[in-house]
Amino acid sequence: MRHLSIISILAAAAGILAASCHDAQPVVPQNTIVDNCGVITRMDTTQNKVYLVFTAHFSLSDNGAFENFDGIVPVLDVLKAQGVKGSFFPTGECFRVEKYAEPLRRIINEGHYLSAHSDKHLLLCAEGDHSINLVAPDSLATDIAGMEAELNSLGLQKKDYFWMIPPYETYNQSSADALRALGYRLITSTPGIRTGADWAAEGSRGFVSGDVMLDSIWSFEEEYTLNGVILLIHAMHYPLRQDADRIYTRLEEIITGIRARGYTFGSFKEFV
Repeated sequence: MRHLSIISILAAAAGILAASCHDAQPVVPQNTIVDNCGVITRMDTTQNKVYLVFTAHFSLSDNGAFENFDGIVPVLDVLKAQGVKGSFFPTGECFRVEKYAEPLRRIINEGHYLSAHSDKHLLLCAEGDHSINLVAPDSLATDIAGMEAELNSLGLQKKDYFWMIPPYETYNQSSADALRALGYRLITSTPGIRTGADWAAEGSRGFVSGDVMLDSIWSFEEEYTLNGVILLIHAMHYPLRQDADRIYTRLEEIITGIRARGYTFGSFKEFV
């Protein structure tokens, strides 16, 4: 429960940042936790609600062999069967792949939140040194315009998709500010939960098993609760991993476990 002690300090700042990112008057989330760049890492920590978010990219260089959106249909099927609404953030490249056209429509038609994760999945700053910017503001604006064109093609408007998870969940103050200047409110996965670590091949240095990823949810809950947690899952079929280590294949187990601990689920459609 230690994180909850800083809520009163950070909530006001988060509300101000959120309110400044869009000209409309959407619902402003309360009691959030933000990081040192003003990006929300937990939603309302007074509510026993978890936010399932799903990101994806399609790698053109290998026709989606490594990065793809191939987990989307299984994810949607589980959410439908469980009566849960999620929030989806594929890159613009996913929208250009014909086999994802119908699943993208399903996201909208089945009541989930759909935004994006940039257009080309640009790494905004150096992973080893976040002070080093890798994308100029004008290049970032061009990338975001491409992403918006794909969202608009599905009949959405900016007011429908202004929540964003920055690409790679990697950013610094200047890139976060640049995205906010383009009209976006920024969120990222809650630190300490490892479900986003499902990309590394088995046997590689960065490999994290599905069991370890799930255990990170339950150990986090025991120490901090899951109130307001943003739980990221890649809806991607990464190669060189067993199915049990592709965390989207264990979505039903995750939902069941979270519910058994007394939590409900929210989506970012609540805040538009």
